[in-house]
Amino acid sequence: MSRFKSFERRLARVAAIVRAWSAEAEREEGLHKARKAVASLIREGLERAGIDPAEAVSLHRYEALEPPPPRAMPRPLRVDPREPFFTEMRTLAERMRGEPPSLATASPAMLLAYYCFGDGAREAPA
Repeated sequence: MSRFKSFERRLARVAAIVRAWSAEAEREEGLHKARKAVASLIREGLERAGIDPAEAVSLHRYEALEPPPPRAMPRPLRVDPREPFFTEMRTLAERMRGEPPSLATASPAMLLAYYCFGDGAREAPA
């Protein structure tokens, strides 16, 4: 009987390891999808403003880089996580009001804020 329990414990440990691998793979896949979605939004915003996305240096780096290494699992949020994001985008867009970011030095966040939430989202191609 104890031999069977020992086997069950080892099997449970192996199962836990496999579940962790699966969770990590799903998390990584989610990060890749999120990066693709953000890059797509930035591209659309730039194109809508009549700017060639190929000129945005940071966009190329953003698309080419692997996501950062995983961090410790955060505690579950009690508020809608979208609200702080939208607030930050509106604040960043407001800071750049009337002044488009430099395509050579702007971060992906700056491009997203200006061309998807700020003045650049309202500009029509000439």
